[in-house]
Amino acid sequence: MLVGNLEFCNLVGWEYQHIGNPIYSVQNHLEELNNAISARPDAIVTQLESPGLTSGFRKALDSGIVMIAIDQVLPEEAAKLGLSAIAQDSLASGRLNGIQAATWAERITARKEGVIIIGNGNPGSVSIDLRQKGTEEGIAAYNRDHGTRYTTEAFADSGFDDVVVAMAKYGAHLDEKGERLVGMVGLGGGSAVAIWKTLQDRNIPPGKRIAAGSHDIFPDQQTAIDEGYLQWGIDANFLAIGYLSALSAWMLLERGEPCWNMYSPGELVLKKDIAGIRARNQIWMAKARELNLLRT
Repeated sequence: MLVGNLEFCNLVGWEYQHIGNPIYSVQNHLEELNNAISARPDAIVTQLESPGLTSGFRKALDSGIVMIAIDQVLPEEAAKLGLSAIAQDSLASGRLNGIQAATWAERITARKEGVIIIGNGNPGSVSIDLRQKGTEEGIAAYNRDHGTRYTTEAFADSGFDDVVVAMAKYGAHLDEKGERLVGMVGLGGGSAVAIWKTLQDRNIPPGKRIAAGSHDIFPDQQTAIDEGYLQWGIDANFLAIGYLSALSAWMLLERGEPCWNMYSPGELVLKKDIAGIRARNQIWMAKARELNLLRT
């Protein structure tokens, strides 16, 4: 998203600064938003993931600052502020995640019933909780359409905080459920890596016994899909979200055109797609280094 923001700003001669606190809380986000307002920018691009951010958004708008809500956005809070959103359609991508989970569970196990576990790495997050809801809905829809009887069990997997802890939790589900476990599904962050490493540690061959996949498509996930341990990933198209959010701010300030609601439904990534995904990732990562956003 930072690359998309900065690339567009460079095109139109805008100054750009990113600030943020690596320790997430609504209070910390609100503090950073107030810091941004104090700098008196023309526009601020940020998430509206909690009602606790509304006061900061309103303060910015009252100060004449253009506000663009991105990525994780509560539609009802945005509507109260008269704002649109450029974000993930987390519910839609969740349904895609669930349909893939059930599809691969049946393909890999040839069984019509069993348990699919869903690891939530950040319970309480708007986007991640919607991904979970959509995943559950996608599995239920597959059951209706294909006569399967897969059940789901969601749990807090610690995937956003500690992959080693997450691996222990996935391993515990393997031990408890045994052959009843037909699918392991993550909702993003480090959950995919935890699933991949758990399958490796338990000597479960790639693409055998258990279906596995997750939201997001980080480099480690790409390797896991390429090796067959994971069968799918879902790209949220963050580069486009970043670019379009800066463009929308420019359109409003320079042309008076209001921001539209734009939602990324998520892009399904399978093994056949990995080469193309890696190639395009290399482009934006090289650009990130050029723009001093990524120094390694």
